[in-house]
Amino acid sequence: MSKILELVEKNERYREEGINLMASENFISPKVKEALSSDLAGRYLSDYYGGSRYARDIVAHTEDLFRKLFDVKHAIVEPLSGNICDLAVLFAFTREKENIAMLPYTAGGYPLGMEKFGRKRVSLPNQPDTFQIDVSRSEALYEAQDIPLTILGASYIPFPHPVREFRNILDEHSEQGTLVYDGSHVLGLLACGEFQSPLKEGAEVMIGSTHKSFYGPQGGVILTDSDEHHSALREFMDVDTVSGIGLVDNPHVNRIAALGIAAEELLDDRGYGRRVIDNSKLLASRLHELGVPIRFADKGYTESHQVFLDIPLEKAVLLCNALEQESIFIDTTGRMGTAEITHRGMTDMDSIAHRIADCYRAL
Repeated sequence: MSKILELVEKNERYREEGINLMASENFISPKVKEALSSDLAGRYLSDYYGGSRYARDIVAHTEDLFRKLFDVKHAIVEPLSGNICDLAVLFAFTREKENIAMLPYTAGGYPLGMEKFGRKRVSLPNQPDTFQIDVSRSEALYEAQDIPLTILGASYIPFPHPVREFRNILDEHSEQGTLVYDGSHVLGLLACGEFQSPLKEGAEVMIGSTHKSFYGPQGGVILTDSDEHHSALREFMDVDTVSGIGLVDNPHVNRIAALGIAAEELLDDRGYGRRVIDNSKLLASRLHELGVPIRFADKGYTESHQVFLDIPLEKAVLLCNALEQESIFIDTTGRMGTAEITHRGMTDMDSIAHRIADCYRAL
């Protein structure tokens, strides 16, 4: 037997038997897996290649599904990851040596190496204890310098971001450029009409990875109502042999097919987002009652899929390792998520909380 297949099977059993509370992961359905392993996995999309007829139909239909799901004019499903989405907006809306404003990594901002691409990162002021963006202090940044691109959204995002407030700031400083919302973590909630509505609140573009609270395969998506922004982003996504290839050559049609199936499933399950948030609040409150320190109790713990332990980092690492021995998976920062367990149909947050509390007390 292949050693790799043996390890794959071990991973399947390991994950099936565990409780995954990783905020950045999700379970994909059998139909999504079927599309990923289909004949499309070795095929191209371009009409340059014979036999690509149905591949193009799959991409077009998946775009239609995303337009419907998010009630948006344009959807781009070619990005191979959320990182490619970030690069697309970086190249489309900034030039070398220009500024990009976003949260610092310590507050959950995406750690994109701006300097590697000749750009400068401007860190948005924030409250370190809450991950919240300080709007009033942020406005001073736009008064002092040109910032052609602002990216809201974060890896640590228990509460909505101030999109409307930043729309007002950018409108006030008319030379300031595009407002982008990175919905990677909360994309599945947004698809269900929960958490917030970034494009309606003033963001011109929304990007995101498709495998966190959105239960698709790993990949990315770009959404916008703006013809102008859509055209600028398409330049970096489409295969153009005249101007040259941008960020994607072969977008992996099997992934797009799987993404389309996940979108179909989510269209039939719009209550998923509310169930995720309810499970997050319930898990957090039960842990708090059991003596496990949880952040943001005064704010109802969370409004997303994320729950944050209020313990030192060193202890969070120890707890992560201890929980893994009990087949419960969290990350080493003390961040937990309920997207996967909700997607799997779990409702008993009490027993999960008790198991976590038992491990916490044993540290």
